[in-house]
Amino acid sequence: MQVNRFSKESEASKLTSSGEDVFSEKDEQLVWERFIKGDDQCLVYIYRAYADVLFRYGRQFTGRYEFIRDSIQELFYELIDKRSNLSTAKSVKAYLFTALKRKIIRDLKKEEKFNLEQEGFLFSLSDTSLSIANNLQEKDFTLIQKKLNLLPVNQREIILLHFYEGLTYTEIADIMNIKVRSARALTYRALDSLQKELSPFKGSLYLLLAQLIIQ
Repeated sequence: MQVNRFSKESEASKLTSSGEDVFSEKDEQLVWERFIKGDDQCLVYIYRAYADVLFRYGRQFTGRYEFIRDSIQELFYELIDKRSNLSTAKSVKAYLFTALKRKIIRDLKKEEKFNLEQEGFLFSLSDTSLSIANNLQEKDFTLIQKKLNLLPVNQREIILLHFYEGLTYTEIADIMNIKVRSARALTYRALDSLQKELSPFKGSLYLLLAQLIIQ
């Protein structure tokens, strides 16, 4: 199998003659089931939908970009090899995040190079935040960003998954290998800490979290 099988420019990646995807986001469970049954075009659709998202998530565990790209490619090869043993995915995105995280950590541990550094899951506020929360000054944004990045790594990860990636607590629990109630509690703990540290900006906090950019 050639690596460029999943290339966005590949003719094989076109699900219709016009090059447009035939599936909407709400149909992804169906796409997954069709892939399991042998439809390779459905896997191409999944790859095109999530390759960039997975790369962004992988960057939180290591700065070795080629390693991340290789891990994503290998993940999709493994999906093909193991498709007969795959089960229905309630959330394709959560399944891929979980699988990629597990793969990256496992492979880095083999090299004895894994250490989830404090630099992982760092945030910056988008430029549009200034216009959305126009009652705040630039120094306020600097303080808010600083307090966000002082949270423990697991709290930063859960904020990324919940507010930035839009995942549910059930999906987050699968990715982080914790119970659903623990995912909810960890989110509340992070928000409670931010609200205490940033009490003057409490009214703008949730709006600003929606404008996060991952560094």
